[in-house]
Amino acid sequence: MASVLRVADTGRLNIPVQVRKLVGLERGGQVSVWVEDGEIRVRPVRDVMAALQAEAADLFSRTDESVDLFLAERRAETEREGQA
Repeated sequence: MASVLRVADTGRLNIPVQVRKLVGLERGGQVSVWVEDGEIRVRPVRDVMAALQAEAADLFSRTDESVDLFLAERRAETEREGQA
């Protein structure tokens, strides 16, 4: 879907409701905005966070590293220091 929009004097841009619904933008919802390859990109923050969490989960699944392992190691280290 393509639309021609006008940027207001204040710099605001009204995104048509059909476009907002297609990408899941909610009224009052937070968005992440960045420029990539000369284009303005807008995504709901929840989608950006979900993508980052999936990427992190994939990264940790390919190693022996995990938050649980890290915490277990720190607890063991704390116990050893307490016994010394």
